[in-house]
Amino acid sequence: MTSTLVKSRLDSDSLTLLFKNLKSLYKTDTVDKERKDFIIEQVSKYGYLPYPFVKAQEELTPAETIIGIEEKLKINNIYNDDEFLFTADEISPVKRAGFTNSEWVKTEQHNIKLINLAGLGDGNKSKEPGKFIDWLKQLLILPAGNISKGVLGTTMYLIPFHPRDFGCAYLPLSSGVSPNLEDKILKKSLDLDAKEQVQLFLMLTQLAGHPVMYDVLPQTGRFSKIVLSSPWVARWFDVKELINKLDDDLNQIAENLKHEFHYGDVDYIKGLISKSLHGKHEFIHDHLRHIADRFEWELDQKRKWYSNEILSKHYQEAMHSRIQKIIANIIGKSEIDEIQEEEIENQNQVIGELIKLGLWPAPGGAWNSSGIPVFNKMSSEAGHPLFKHYDFEGNDVTHFANLDCQTPYYFVYLENGKLNEKVIDFYVKFLKKIQSDYNFDGFRVDHIDHVVDKYSENHHGQPMSYRAPRYVLGKANSEIKKSIPHFATLAEYMLWERFYREYHQDMSFDLLWGSDIVSQYLKNVSKIIYDNKDLEEYNLSVSEDMPALAILKTYNNQDGEFKAIDQYPGQLSAEGALFKWFKFKFLPGGKNAKRPVMYIDGDESFTKVGIEKVIGSEESMKRAKNREFFRKFDAINRFAMNNDLTRYGVAELYRNNDSNGFVSWYIRKDNEFSDDERLFIIANENAPTEIFRNYKEDDSLELINKTGEPVYNLEVQIPEGFNVELEYVLKKGSLEFVPKTDIKNISNNKLIFEKLKPSEYRIYSIKRI
Repeated sequence: MTSTLVKSRLDSDSLTLLFKNLKSLYKTDTVDKERKDFIIEQVSKYGYLPYPFVKAQEELTPAETIIGIEEKLKINNIYNDDEFLFTADEISPVKRAGFTNSEWVKTEQHNIKLINLAGLGDGNKSKEPGKFIDWLKQLLILPAGNISKGVLGTTMYLIPFHPRDFGCAYLPLSSGVSPNLEDKILKKSLDLDAKEQVQLFLMLTQLAGHPVMYDVLPQTGRFSKIVLSSPWVARWFDVKELINKLDDDLNQIAENLKHEFHYGDVDYIKGLISKSLHGKHEFIHDHLRHIADRFEWELDQKRKWYSNEILSKHYQEAMHSRIQKIIANIIGKSEIDEIQEEEIENQNQVIGELIKLGLWPAPGGAWNSSGIPVFNKMSSEAGHPLFKHYDFEGNDVTHFANLDCQTPYYFVYLENGKLNEKVIDFYVKFLKKIQSDYNFDGFRVDHIDHVVDKYSENHHGQPMSYRAPRYVLGKANSEIKKSIPHFATLAEYMLWERFYREYHQDMSFDLLWGSDIVSQYLKNVSKIIYDNKDLEEYNLSVSEDMPALAILKTYNNQDGEFKAIDQYPGQLSAEGALFKWFKFKFLPGGKNAKRPVMYIDGDESFTKVGIEKVIGSEESMKRAKNREFFRKFDAINRFAMNNDLTRYGVAELYRNNDSNGFVSWYIRKDNEFSDDERLFIIANENAPTEIFRNYKEDDSLELINKTGEPVYNLEVQIPEGFNVELEYVLKKGSLEFVPKTDIKNISNNKLIFEKLKPSEYRIYSIKRI
């Protein structure tokens, strides 16, 4: 069944029939009335089922899940009396809400949740990847927005769901859907394949009120079907040719070195290095290491020369023709015909033939590499080629490289910095097709953190690395937005060197990833307020007809795959992690510094580790079961979503004491006309536990484990001209903060606290006298 047939199926009438068959398949009419009424009541009240995902997996049957989804569809006014009621133009909740641009994604209190479809199975019981019903459970528990306040339901941000190379989501083998995600029951009963199941799920997600964002890459898997069907989108190495040339050079180098070293030692080392070029690595004794080093230095000059030569446009065009002919011959097509991805049915055979001939796509590199990758030698047993990488000053940065298994697109002729328009057009069309196939509301663009710094552009602005140039990203964003005005784009850029203008104005990104992941230990209340002010300053500096830039507040359970980061909420303990969430929701930046919040699947139940594992392996994620954590996490979000001050206001620091952790701030309306009511927050921002990072003068890193202390005998002056009206409290077992007017800790217009525990906070409403 083709995607075209799916699209013709899924008008409102066809979806009505398909959903009816889904209900019948899972026998929703057999669900106990009391259970059914409970699910419907909860979804009707909150807009979603307020469960952590792990609880949904443990408790909900497929039939109960579908009943909950049905209610969620009803409250979004597109499903009634067992029928869907929408036009093709009304599938996206962004369009239904009346947005004509990307402002929806930049709204204060809007949430974005990172989700991995494969990770949505019950990882506490099995590694089996998540399937369709598991996905629906995630949709059912995905928090709603507040349309009356302009906040859409939580955006579902999906990492790549393509077939994976080495198990990694960011190494796609093709642009299709992984067969491991296919639900066999739906395939057999409803005749929906993996791609169609994903399309159906995403359509239901949007109809249930949630925008959908997808991770797209400026690179692909090493031998992906994209590369095999269109070899000219990549640079290629002929490693056999390179090895032959280097072997010849070894002989000349050896003859020269015999004037300096014993000829027997030179011949011995020459033999070992020649073997290493072919993937046979043998031990070199210390007393001969200096000769080997001389050989390698001389050979490196040749390696650089040949690699530059073979990656030049002239050589590449010849190689593209050669490779196209090889692949066409294997799949039985004419070498002049275009090859489609679907025609590469024997992918492993094609890859095997290319490897046998020594033909390998050129890889990426390190975060700080510039120029081309340089072929070094074959890995042990000649499994794959190894490369060296250099920065813009010629320094060897190979030890930073972790992208040699990716194939970046051939966007630039690196020998002269000129753009490869054919590949750029291919990439833009490729992104448009992905958007069209799944009706995405936005893209998050991966691996573009260093595209305009000194590692990627020279002082003339010419691109000089494997990364996607700013021109390419700007063109892709602009063209998609031209045809889909509400489309939103998020750049994975962590704010190094504050290139706001370049990403926002030159590349047309709406939203930046931000620096919270890499600097959790720095993000206290005053720093977050400073970040808000910095964004406001930038937005006030741009033209009035330029849409504002937003920067995410990123709450994540990064579990330490990258030891240079290794910061995540779990290190703060449960109460510290909740306070981090509270800060992100209760420190609004105001109308000129809107900052949505991103969090990760599993965060809601205090899952400390797991997301990195299921990004690197196509399996379900193990989850923590901290339901008390979820109750508080969910209540904080609900309060902030629905309160006018947290939604429309701006946070300002009132008092703080760095020596003991005490901090207070207020949230006021962001206008000059009315400031009669504020939220007043008092907290101990010491986390119960936290890892701080101290960089010494010699650039070495010291990790300091700190234990937070309570704040004792605290007296906080109420802001001048205001009285405390009430306190918002979250009672035991409750899902919602409630007002409390009987406040006993006030004396002489001061709030008195005998003790504030680490990460304890209090919320007061104050009114002008």
